[in-house]
Amino acid sequence: MKSTTDKLDYITDYINQIMNDQQGTGLSVAIVKDSEIIYSKGFGYSKLEPEMQPIDGDTRMSIQSISKNFMAVSIMQLVEKDLLSLDDAVVHYLPYFRTKNKQESDMITIRQLLSHTAGFPSDVGIANMTAPNVREIFSDTPTEFQEALDYYNLTEEEINSIRFREDITKWFQKVELEYPAGKGWNYCTDAYVILADLFEKVTGTEWEANLQEKILTPLNMDRTTSDPMIVEEDPNSAKYYMGEDKIETPFPKNTISAPIGYLYSTANDLAKYIAFHLDEKPDILSSDLKEDMQRPVHLVSEEWRFGSDVRSYGLAWFTDMYKGLGIVEHGGGQMAVRSLMTMVPELNLGVVVLLNYDGTTHHDICDKVIDVFSDS
Repeated sequence: MKSTTDKLDYITDYINQIMNDQQGTGLSVAIVKDSEIIYSKGFGYSKLEPEMQPIDGDTRMSIQSISKNFMAVSIMQLVEKDLLSLDDAVVHYLPYFRTKNKQESDMITIRQLLSHTAGFPSDVGIANMTAPNVREIFSDTPTEFQEALDYYNLTEEEINSIRFREDITKWFQKVELEYPAGKGWNYCTDAYVILADLFEKVTGTEWEANLQEKILTPLNMDRTTSDPMIVEEDPNSAKYYMGEDKIETPFPKNTISAPIGYLYSTANDLAKYIAFHLDEKPDILSSDLKEDMQRPVHLVSEEWRFGSDVRSYGLAWFTDMYKGLGIVEHGGGQMAVRSLMTMVPELNLGVVVLLNYDGTTHHDICDKVIDVFSDS
């Protein structure tokens, strides 16, 4: 039987071999075992200019759709306080929420927003298109920005009119449901802005302030934030590079749509967050509600299955099987950002991998860690 030290050395060697091909970009990895962080290491570089900056476990990076899990925990904390029920209709709290068919959208519940089973199409687009640097994102050709607007059936005036999360909720009156609520699954990232709007209407407080007070501070996640300015000004933060030529991509920022994918964290902070989800202590959220989040609600659509017959979605968690082991995970990605946090409850194991380049390395590393720790 290999010692833990031997296992971690093997993992380090494996990642070093991968990074030999990257020539500049980087990744950070943290591993949690039995609710303790046993591994934290950076490989490569967080920035290439003006000088190469080594990456480490405390490097602030975009975590993209992992952000949704924090939004979900905030909602579950309201459930724990009996301020709402997951099976309440959204319109009960947001009377201005509707889609093209009001009768159908009046039936949509909070649980269905969380689990992507509300009936929304997957390519709504409004939340990401409100990014302040959206023109820079779609600038590869002179017409790319207009092509993006056309694809999402949006106008520039529409996206400029979005000032608050409530505006995105109201915008959904344009949306036609693809299936009756609860009868299918589409990953609609925009739904999580509606959840933030709902949270703020129920509590009367800004979601980010509550996130800091009720989740980040209690978990000592002191390098996690929703403020892009803090991250961009932090010497130990990442920039992002696309393709073999390492083309720097626009910095991912969008404060209105922060809950869908615009939080920033570190491998070490996310390891603390995973430890909280693996631990039975109910300090931040009861064990029952954490289990409810991890319980599958619906099989995901074909393009999200990656060859699995059982890959499903709970409440801001994907669930699946890997070599006979149940896994619970969520990842994120946009342009040159890649993020992944995975738990294997049976092994009391958690893995975080954050990249500042495009590709599938994060999944390869996570699989290797699970292989190593499942081999007795």
